[in-house]
Amino acid sequence: MTGRGPGLGVGVQVYVREHDPASSDDWIGEPTGVIIAPGDRGLRNVYGPQDGLTTWTVSFFEPQHRRDGRGPYETAIIPASLLVAEEPYDR
Repeated sequence: MTGRGPGLGVGVQVYVREHDPASSDDWIGEPTGVIIAPGDRGLRNVYGPQDGLTTWTVSFFEPQHRRDGRGPYETAIIPASLLVAEEPYDR
């Protein structure tokens, strides 16, 4: 997987990293998807700092489960600090 890209925003394909240290809120594996909307805090500058408060709504390519068994989820609000921009995914 690629390193952190230049910025996040609607339409960017991403994968979700795990927390460090791991937690029960982590997803199984590192799911991939596409950002479809700003998260709870509202629209942010895609090149702005990752302040720990910025979130994005991600639509997963396949329904996902949390490590503790919750799910399946088709979308989720994910902190920007856990998102890594991916190269475009051909479906």
